[in-house]
Amino acid sequence: MEVYRWVLSPLRSNCYLLANSGEAVIIDPGWHEGVDEVIRFVEARSLKVKAVLATHGHFDHVSGVSTVKSVFNAPFLIHPADVEIARRAHKSAFRYLGVEPPEIPEPDGGLREDTTIKVGSVELRVMETPGHTPGSVTLIAPGEVLIGDLLLEAARIASLTSPAFKTPVALTGDTLFKGSIGRVDLPGSSLSDMIVSLRKISMLPPETIIYPGHGPQTTLKEELQGNPHLTMLLGKRKGSPK
Repeated sequence: MEVYRWVLSPLRSNCYLLANSGEAVIIDPGWHEGVDEVIRFVEARSLKVKAVLATHGHFDHVSGVSTVKSVFNAPFLIHPADVEIARRAHKSAFRYLGVEPPEIPEPDGGLREDTTIKVGSVELRVMETPGHTPGSVTLIAPGEVLIGDLLLEAARIASLTSPAFKTPVALTGDTLFKGSIGRVDLPGSSLSDMIVSLRKISMLPPETIIYPGHGPQTTLKEELQGNPHLTMLLGKRKGSPK
């Protein structure tokens, strides 16, 4: 499996492309401007887009969905609990940024616990991880991963690819970041749900690569040892054994 990342939107949200055997899914196309780079990348490699997935419904993660969907005619999937948040995304963007992106299309299906999405020979598994929003999910992929980092910055693409290796991958949206966790002070957020979700993520293999909704990648081992927000909520001391 190949993993690619672009940074989109004024809030610098990560958009990911997971590809395998000529098929792909696009995860969190968060802004209508800049997502054209993702589209050109897919078209240049003649990838078949199986689905457009949202880790949650906030505008900085779904505002490019209509653009991507109109090009590839791929189903848009999101957890049912976040559908209403996604419906309001264009208005939320205008309220916060003064820019109103296209309205988000109605979803074609839902992402629920243990839903699987097949990409080539790889199966992505959905883990429900509410807290930041009621319908936040984490997408988990096992197996061999070829990491490609396509970072969109000031209309310039830089690429970096590393050799393939076997390790699990978790795309955590705005639940877990490198050195931090998602906000729980927003409408619909829940600290108690966030704690349960972080505990679920902490049970993944420690070598799991974490691809968050914002910021750089990390590993679960690194976060269990050095993320003060995570260790505090899990009741562990920094550096304590997993």
